[in-house]
Amino acid sequence: MPMNPVPPNQVSYEPVIRSWEERTNRFRRFCARIGLQGKLILSFAFLLLLALVSSYLLFAGETRRMFDHVMGETSAEIAQTLAKASETPLEENDIAELTRISKDLLKNREIVSVAFYDAAGNPISFACQDPDYAMHDPDLLPRIKQNTQRLMQVVHGSSPVIGNYAQVTAPVLQLTQARTEAVGTTTRETGTRLIGYVSVSRTDSSQLQHLKRTNIMVSLIGGAVFLLSLPIVFALVHRIFHPIRQLVSATDKIAGGELSTQVAIHRPDIIGTLARSFNEMVKTIHSQQKDLEQANQDLEDRIEQRTAQLVSANKRLSAEIAEKEDFLRAVSHDLNAPLRNISGMAAMLMMKYRGQFDEDVIHRLERIQKNVEVETGLIGELLELSRIKTRRQKMEPVEIHAMVNDLAGVFENDLKDRRIDLIIDGRLPVLNCERSRLRQVFQNLIDNAIKYMGEGSLREIHVGCELRESEAEFYVRDTGMGIEPEDADKIFYVFRRGKQAASQQITGKGVGLASVKSIIETYSGTIWVQSKPKEGSTFRFTINGQHVPALQGGSATRRKSSEPELMESAS
Repeated sequence: MPMNPVPPNQVSYEPVIRSWEERTNRFRRFCARIGLQGKLILSFAFLLLLALVSSYLLFAGETRRMFDHVMGETSAEIAQTLAKASETPLEENDIAELTRISKDLLKNREIVSVAFYDAAGNPISFACQDPDYAMHDPDLLPRIKQNTQRLMQVVHGSSPVIGNYAQVTAPVLQLTQARTEAVGTTTRETGTRLIGYVSVSRTDSSQLQHLKRTNIMVSLIGGAVFLLSLPIVFALVHRIFHPIRQLVSATDKIAGGELSTQVAIHRPDIIGTLARSFNEMVKTIHSQQKDLEQANQDLEDRIEQRTAQLVSANKRLSAEIAEKEDFLRAVSHDLNAPLRNISGMAAMLMMKYRGQFDEDVIHRLERIQKNVEVETGLIGELLELSRIKTRRQKMEPVEIHAMVNDLAGVFENDLKDRRIDLIIDGRLPVLNCERSRLRQVFQNLIDNAIKYMGEGSLREIHVGCELRESEAEFYVRDTGMGIEPEDADKIFYVFRRGKQAASQQITGKGVGLASVKSIIETYSGTIWVQSKPKEGSTFRFTINGQHVPALQGGSATRRKSSEPELMESAS
C-alpha cells in the first residue's frame, strides 16, 4: 500500500504500520484499509440488504401460503359441487353420464383429473389430462378404502406432465326419508346415505407462473432500491464524517505550525462539543508556545550572558594560570639560586678547610648540603604538581604490566632489605595515557607502601586491576601499619601526612599523594583509600574507559584475575 510522503518535521509511521501488517491477519488488514467510513457504508448496505431479503422471503412465503389456501378452498368447492351434480348418475351407476361429466370438466385447463367411486370405494369412472397417469403418478387415483380420513382435505401432489396439483375427495350423500304412523299421528324422519365418492384434482401451474413473475418483479424492485440506496448511504456517511475531516485537516495544519487554525463547526451535538474542545486546545497550545518562545528567548539571552561571563572567566583563569606559572618559575628560580649558593659555599668550605674543621663542623656542613638537596627536590615537585593539569604530555599506549615490572626493579634493594614481596594480581591492561605521569602514580603508591610497611610478619604489596563496563579500577594493597580513619581524607592534600609518619619518623615531603590525586583526576577518575590501623591499606583509583583500549570494543566484562604473579621476593 503506498504511503503519503512525510514532511521533514514529522515522524514517519511507515515502519510501525508495516510491522503491524506483518503481524496481523488478512481480515483485520482489510478492515483497517477500508477505514471507519467504509465500515459504516458496508454496515448500512448489509442491514439494508438484510431487510430487503427478509421482506422478500416473508412476502414470498406468505403469498405461497395464501395461494395454497385459496387453491384448496376452490378445489373443495368444486368437489362439493360435483358431488351434488353426480348424485343421480352414481345412484343409477350411469357410467356414460359420469364419463361425460368428467370430460366436460376436463375442458377447463385447471381441472386435471376427475374420478368417481362407488360406496365401497371402488373406482367407477376416471378421466385425466395425462393419459399415462398410472405410469407417471399412480397416486393421482386416490385409494378411498385405505385412507378415508383424507376426505374433504386438500392433498398437494406433483406429476411430471401435469405439474403441481391440489386434490380433494368428497363423499356423495343422498337424503333419505322414513315415515312412522301411530294412532292419530304421522312422523317423518330424514337421513343421509353414502352412495359414492368424487375426486377432483386442480392444477395451479398458471397461477404459480404468475406468482413467480410477481416474486421476480419484487426481487428486481428490491435490487433497484438497494442499488439506488448505496449513493444515498455514501452521501449520508460522507456528510456525517465532514466535521471529522475538518478536524483532521485542522490537525494537519497545526502539525505544520499553523497554530492560528480554528474549526468552524457550530453544532449542538457531541461533534460540536468536540470541535469547541479542539479549538480551546489549539488556543491553549498557541498560548503555551508563545510562552515557550519567550522562555526560550530569555534562556538564550541568559545563555549568552553566561557564555560571555564564562569567556571572561576563562580569560581571567588563563591569565591567572599564566601568572601562577610565571610566579612558580620566579619562585623556583629565586629559591633555587640562594640554595645553590648555600650548597656551593658549604662544598667550598669542606674542600678548602676540611682538615682544619672538627667533626661537628663537617657534620653540620653535610647536613646543610643534604637539606639544600631536599628543598631543591621539594621545589621541583611543587612546580611539577602545578603543571600536571595545565601541561599535558604525549598520549600513547602504555603497558602497565611492564611498567610495574620495571618499578619492581627500581625498588629491588628496598624490597630485599625490608623482606617485602611485590605481587601483581593477574595481567594489568594497556592504557592510552601519559607514560611518565602514570609511572609516577604507581611509583608513589608503591614507595608509600614500602615506607609504611611496619614490622608485621606478613609483608606483601599487591598490585591489580578490575575492568568494568565504563572504567578500569586499579589498586595497590599492602599489609603495613595502616592509616587512622581521621587521616584517610587528609593524606591527598599537599603537606598533609598521617600520624604514623610523625610517630615513626618516616621521611617524606607530603606532595606525592597530592600529585597522584591530581594525575588521576586528569583521566576523569577518583582515588580513595581503605585502611584499618595495623591491618594494612588499599589505595584504589579509577581510569575512565575511554583511556582503556580493552573496553573500547564493548567485549570486555568485569573481571579480576586470580593468578597472582610474584615479582620480587626477599627471604
